Amino acid sequence: TSLQRQYSKLLAKFQAQEEEIVKLKEKVKVLEDKEDVAATQSGDDAPIKGRSINKGEAAAERISNDAEEVARVLTYMDAATVLAGGIDVPTGSGLIPTAGPRTD
Repeated sequence: TSLQRQYSKLLAKFQAQEEEIVKLKEKVKVLEDKEDVAATQSGDDAPIKGRSINKGEAAAERISNDAEEVARVLTYMDAATVLAGGIDVPTGSGLIPTAGPRTD
């Protein structure tokens, strides 16, 4: 039915977003690992490299924050899509109708 297709599309979209979030988290991990290597290899240049490491930390933190923000936005977008689209959300005990466009 139409409802099942809508649900399948939303589910596929959600799964794709979850995969993107996982990829972003993996990128953050790689950056953090590179940062750790740079910190252990700094040796005598610690004061100079320390500044670049701090920049690296800031960049990794921004990426981490960005990934969290992306996850938050995508979640809200899905919720907004469901609410604006008038889609019935299946539950264990039936369907919950959502607000749809006005039909004046």
